[in-house]
Amino acid sequence: MRAAAVLVLTAPALLLTSCSGDAAQNVIQNKLHDDVIVNADLWSDRPEILGAGLGFTGINGVPGLTLDDLETSERLTRLAGGAWNTIECAADEEPTLGNYTATVTPDAVASIWGDATYYADGYPIEFSWPVLPSTLDPTDFELTLNTGEKITPEVASIYPNWELNERTTVVIFGHFGNRLPPESPGLIWPVSLEVVEDDTPLKLLGPDGPVSAVGLTKDSPDPSSYTDPDVPPEQRGGPTLVAAKLSRMSMAGEGWPDGPKALTGTSPNDGVTLYGDDAQYRLRVFTSGGMTPDGVRGLFPTDYENHFRVRAVDSTGNEVMLTKVGTEYEIDGGTVRVVGLADLGQKSDQYTDCYIDDRDNYIDIVLTGDEAAVRAITQVVIPSTDGYLPLYNPGGPGNDPTPGVRYAAGTPPITQNVLMALDDPMTVTLD
Repeated sequence: MRAAAVLVLTAPALLLTSCSGDAAQNVIQNKLHDDVIVNADLWSDRPEILGAGLGFTGINGVPGLTLDDLETSERLTRLAGGAWNTIECAADEEPTLGNYTATVTPDAVASIWGDATYYADGYPIEFSWPVLPSTLDPTDFELTLNTGEKITPEVASIYPNWELNERTTVVIFGHFGNRLPPESPGLIWPVSLEVVEDDTPLKLLGPDGPVSAVGLTKDSPDPSSYTDPDVPPEQRGGPTLVAAKLSRMSMAGEGWPDGPKALTGTSPNDGVTLYGDDAQYRLRVFTSGGMTPDGVRGLFPTDYENHFRVRAVDSTGNEVMLTKVGTEYEIDGGTVRVVGLADLGQKSDQYTDCYIDDRDNYIDIVLTGDEAAVRAITQVVIPSTDGYLPLYNPGGPGNDPTPGVRYAAGTPPITQNVLMALDDPMTVTLD
């Protein structure tokens, strides 16, 4: 793949190839507004906003980034407060810009979100039910800052949660805050979000059909994403989980069969494609923001033991922690085994710094085993301490942070209860 023919957007990852910028943008924009929803997850029994908050600032729309001049691109990225990674790839791999940085150009933003932004902030919104993309516009949202100012975002999209069984997250860009730590004079932070009525009011798809999202509100978590590096782990302002659900593995709605190739470069990435018959169950975690090892490098399917544990409780009340991949854990007369992670990027014989994942709000923990043992699962844990590594959204420091720059924090310790959906998958399809 020739660098001159590729525009890369990797917060989250996007590859635009072969067609002109305007043509690609028109195709992507039209497709991203199609109301095509297949086997999409429901995360509660009512329409609500499960999470919303400022993830990172200043890196959505930095002009001048190109593979043709990495030295200048690195300088511009670091000046904007973005991370720039030192990478090691296999001899037959050709890096994309997104392997170096999560900072993106204005043209890359326009290709997905419809309009260019400049040095904008990222703010993901997690709904309990999938949105109808045709009703989504930036004017659906109003943010209230701690200063009292009301802000309408500049752009909004379902991207990167574009797969047909996803679409419960909206990502908006705009200028919403700054990087000052909590309690700092001059801190600017969005304290709340409301879905407001516009010419095409936002709708969600529930079990009985579309419903209005107008009037839904969410208070932002306590500021800020940019907590000091030396705060206690539980005070870190990084991404967290808003839900988790255990169901039987299904291929329905995976990927986007007729989606534009510019979007689908990280698929197929489902559990069956990666692990075959071992993919019996899917423990899907729903994140409040992108989760990567450093904010730039993609999360590998082999990274489970670095970041995750699954908690089970047997019928006598004994706790069993699933900490290792490939180990058979005996629970209630059966066994369960962690196979690996999925819904990231494509299967590969090697995972290097050139790997690209989809960086959306879903990560699948793939399991195999006996149903009795699987039913004992109660929680998914991201310890973020004691040898377990934290995860970062695209505002994270990368592996070569710039001295003196404040980056978005890593995950605090997280324990998330698991919705048991083995009998009822809790999904919807738009007929």
